[in-house]
Amino acid sequence: MRLRGAFAAGVLAAAAALGLLAPAGASAAYNPVGSGAVKLLLAKPFVRILAENHIRIVATEGAARRGASVVLPAAGGEIDSALGAGTIETEGALSFVGAKKRVPFRELTFKAKRAPLYAKVGGGQLKLATAGRLRDRRVGFGSSFSVGDLRLTAKVASRLGKKLGLRGSLRPGQLIGSLEATAQPTTVQLREEGRVQLALDPAFKQKLDNLFVSLNPISPAELAAGPVLSFPVGPESTLSPDASAGTLKLGGLLELLQLGNAQIFWREVSLQSDSNSLLAETDVEPSPPHPGKQPQAPLVSLQPGALVAADPAARTIAVSGEAVALTAATATALNDAFAPSQNVFAAGEAVGTISFSVRSQ
Repeated sequence: MRLRGAFAAGVLAAAAALGLLAPAGASAAYNPVGSGAVKLLLAKPFVRILAENHIRIVATEGAARRGASVVLPAAGGEIDSALGAGTIETEGALSFVGAKKRVPFRELTFKAKRAPLYAKVGGGQLKLATAGRLRDRRVGFGSSFSVGDLRLTAKVASRLGKKLGLRGSLRPGQLIGSLEATAQPTTVQLREEGRVQLALDPAFKQKLDNLFVSLNPISPAELAAGPVLSFPVGPESTLSPDASAGTLKLGGLLELLQLGNAQIFWREVSLQSDSNSLLAETDVEPSPPHPGKQPQAPLVSLQPGALVAADPAARTIAVSGEAVALTAATATALNDAFAPSQNVFAAGEAVGTISFSVRSQ
């Protein structure tokens, strides 16, 4: 748990002076928010002032009022759990309702800063409150935030006072209560560590051998006994905790060579969970007669049935036994390059199985 304020600022300044912080060019690992909520706990004096003036707080459009608390489900935003930073956009609306008028607050947004709560009021966004304390902690792949001493800003106090006849009752700095916010990401950015392994199907490898086609990984891709191809996880790779979304950008490239005939390069290899495919840029040489460089497209399709294991405490995601099969385009490219008019390779045939274990930042 981290406490924000002057002490934290002093620590950061000292660390910067000693050169302990990441360089200015280092990128933050912001992840899109997929689920969570912002919960506002109303202070008793604030509730009493509203009640004495016959003002109600009404939650609509997905927000829920539960006694002295208001819960707003997360609808978007982004967080960096390592830094304890980010925003949580919520769905729902809150309205301060009097006898004749109401003041609606829409598009409520939490920001991990000293002014943590914003909303669209009228035609523009207003800062609703300031906070005395802001604490954050990592919760699995996501974050939890707590804010104490939440106090009304001058602009909001003035607007409520004018619209609802509360002049003198609400003042700038009025204690509203406290706030708790949680967020879990849809996908997480991954550390550049670990390798994606493709254990080749013996029948597929035998076809290459029968055609005298050598399979040559180019560093940092590797080929080990088995045979097993492996690629390091590259920068800007993302994955959802259930491995159903995201893109793993893989290092290295792969050459398939039939001496005296054709050569295929597969570059810019990436594992794309969203489209259930392993993609690459294909280059078939010599050109002519072969087509040369082709845009990135699916090489193989990912088949259902893989085992996925996520460990939120360690922030790791492991996939094993993910079967892959040739796409029609790849089968055609292999046949045209290495076995013209023979149809040795077919769409849907097994290429092997993919396994990997990765860790979020």
